[in-house]
This record gives sequence, structure tokens and C-alpha cells, in this order.
Amino acid sequence: ADVTSPREPWHDLHCRLDGPAAYDVLTNFEERWSKSSKPHGIEKLKRAEDDSLLNLSRIPDILKMAEAPCLDENDPEAWHVQ
Repeated sequence: ADVTSPREPWHDLHCRLDGPAAYDVLTNFEERWSKSSKPHGIEKLKRAEDDSLLNLSRIPDILKMAEAPCLDENDPEAWHVQ
């Protein structure tokens, strides 16, 4: 690989997710995290609430999925992605 070449454009993309889509991404991330980060050695003794993942039920100020607002499909600020 040529280290003098610029970064690939997909490395610099940022976006914001709101509403139900954000919970879909969170659920997908948690499933992948749990699958790939199996505890080893002394870590097996840790309780689930000591995990590095954010536990939404322990933070009452975070909106629940049913309460999360979402943009109208015709809003120019809304993105349509696959």
C-alpha cells in the first residue's frame, strides 16, 4: 500500500441517526459486540452490568424507541440509505 496516497473517501463520512433507525444500529452493534467479545479468563467472573456496553435501562433520560421522534419521509433533511 502506498502510504503517500490520500485517505479513502468512505473514511471521512459522518452522519447522524435519529429515531427507530438509531435503535436498529444500536441493536446490530450490541449483537455483533456480544458475539465477538466473549469473556476470557478472569473476565468470566464479571457481571453483565459491568460490561462496556451502554445499558439504556440504567439511564432514564435517554428516550425509549417508542418515544423517539423521526423525520417525515419527504423532509429534505432525511436520508434514504440501504
